[in-house]
Amino acid sequence: MTPIRRQVESVRAAYGSLPRGLRQHVARVAREARDLAARWDADPDRAELAAWGHDLFRAHPPAEQLRLATEAGLPITEADRREPVLLHGPIAAVVLRERFLLTDDEVLAAVRDHTLGAPAMPLLAKIILLADKFEPRKRRRDPVLREIRRLARRDLDTALLCWADWKWVQERTFGWASHPAHWEARQRWVAEHHLDRAMPPILPLDSSDPDSLPE
Repeated sequence: MTPIRRQVESVRAAYGSLPRGLRQHVARVAREARDLAARWDADPDRAELAAWGHDLFRAHPPAEQLRLATEAGLPITEADRREPVLLHGPIAAVVLRERFLLTDDEVLAAVRDHTLGAPAMPLLAKIILLADKFEPRKRRRDPVLREIRRLARRDLDTALLCWADWKWVQERTFGWASHPAHWEARQRWVAEHHLDRAMPPILPLDSSDPDSLPE
């Protein structure tokens, strides 16, 4: 067994005492992440490791998540205090590094940022965030997520931005608050999507074109 497979099995074993539904969700995310990683020339084993790590603390009560985040020295915003479940990714990243001795920075970033995203994300983090959002049970519940999954197989960054737009619509529809960290990430993704350097160069008008003449 390779070192990374040993890490996968070690983290996976930590789910033994967690709710069955959570274990099933994470297993679905792991399969989705492996598939997406293979399509984007990323290491499926590293993707599976991040998938098993991402929800280690998802089932913990809010007060416990706040306590663990404080003990880990994580920054806690007012938005986090209102919705402590948003801290489960950052907490898991700290525990994976300190308790499981995981040193893969991209795996840790994928675990940390899988809920809200971040302005700059490595490939693996994008894969885990999207796999978590459109794993089979979730996309059966919402057809939009099926379309985002289809897009992710052709254009990962645009799929990420479409998910952020869908999330924004959900928040406006149901009156949910937008977390400042997610909003910052979304603004960065939008800006990068529309960068002039990503578009064909603007050519000067031909001198014979009437529109090039002064009025």
